[in-house]
Amino acid sequence: MSSVKPLVIAVVSLLVGLGAGWGLSGTEAKRTDIRWSYGDAELVIDLEKDLADDETLLGKIFSREYSAAGAQNWLRQEQNLYHYTDPALAQQLGNLTFDDPAARELRELRDRRQGPWAYQAQEVRIGVPERDYQPQPGHANVCESGIFFRNNIEVFLPNQPERRILLEASGRYSCPEGYRFPDIQLSRDDALRLFGYNNFSKYETAAAVVVQE
Repeated sequence: MSSVKPLVIAVVSLLVGLGAGWGLSGTEAKRTDIRWSYGDAELVIDLEKDLADDETLLGKIFSREYSAAGAQNWLRQEQNLYHYTDPALAQQLGNLTFDDPAARELRELRDRRQGPWAYQAQEVRIGVPERDYQPQPGHANVCESGIFFRNNIEVFLPNQPERRILLEASGRYSCPEGYRFPDIQLSRDDALRLFGYNNFSKYETAAAVVVQE
C-alpha cells in the first residue's frame, strides 16, 4: 500500500493540470491516454472519458484493482480522513470533546444499543438463594471470578425481550472450578419481575450483558 501512495499524490496533481488544459484546448486537442506505471501497477487515464466528470475520475483512482488502498492511505495520512472500518479512527474519536456533534451521535448509538454497542449477551443461570443470602432488590450476587462482578448488568429473557431488569452486581460468592453454580443470584422480588414467579427448584436460564454507563 505504501508504494502506491506517491503515485496517487502525483496522479491527482497531474490530472488537475491536465483537466484544466483539456478544458482550455477545445476539441482540437490530441486524443490520447495517460499511462502511469509504478512497480507492477499501472493506472491508465483516458483524457476524454475519464476527465468527463468528477465521479468518473474518482472512480478510476479508487478502482479496487489498482489504487483504492493507496488513495485511502493518502487521505488518512495527508487529509485526516478515515474509512469507518479503519481501526485508526478509534484514536481520533478519543480526541472528541463531550459536546462535539460526533460525540453526541455516538452517545445516541450507545443509548440505542446500536453498532458496537449492540447486545453481546451470554446465557446465564439464575438462582434465588436463601433469605439470609439474598441481595437487595436492584442488586445481584455473582461469581467473584466472573465478568459481572462490580458491574452493572442487564438480565433479560431472550424469548421475551420486554422482560428485563437492570442490576448492580455488588454481591459475590466463590465459584470453584469443577462445580456448577448459578451465574447470578437475585432477590425474590427481582426474580418475580423478571420471570413472573420466584419459586425456583434450582435455577432458571436467562441472558445477561454488562452495561457500560
